[in-house]
Amino acid sequence: MNREQKRAWAIVISMSLALILVIVAGVLHLLGLGWPRLFIYAAAVVQVVGVLVCFRVKPDPGVVTSDERDKQIEKNAYLAGFGAVYLFVIVASFAPIAILGEEASIRVTWLPGLLVGAALCQAYAMSIAVLIQYGRTGTTKETNHE
Repeated sequence: MNREQKRAWAIVISMSLALILVIVAGVLHLLGLGWPRLFIYAAAVVQVVGVLVCFRVKPDPGVVTSDERDKQIEKNAYLAGFGAVYLFVIVASFAPIAILGEEASIRVTWLPGLLVGAALCQAYAMSIAVLIQYGRTGTTKETNHE
């Protein structure tokens, strides 16, 4: 497993766990049970730990750190991230109209959430794309040539 795969796993695991904690907090808030803020704080801590682990992953020792295939995987991951952000912005822009109606209004203080959501969406989509592409090509098997 190379550095990019390790970083992608750190992001996917931390973001997935944080998403589960936020969903639990939302359910607790709707039902009026427990302390939903505790789950929100836990989600933030999990996300910070995931980012720290991502930055702490050291490069593999060796002369070659990336080749053409790695650069193509990175390019495809950026493209997948862009597509996910584009879709997120479209959905986030039209969802309030569908949910609240055409005559409703939204507080301006909610708009920076669009930027945060887009960034999280891009990181998650890029990490999933990296893992899928490396998993699809298989692992390199060492052969013993005599």
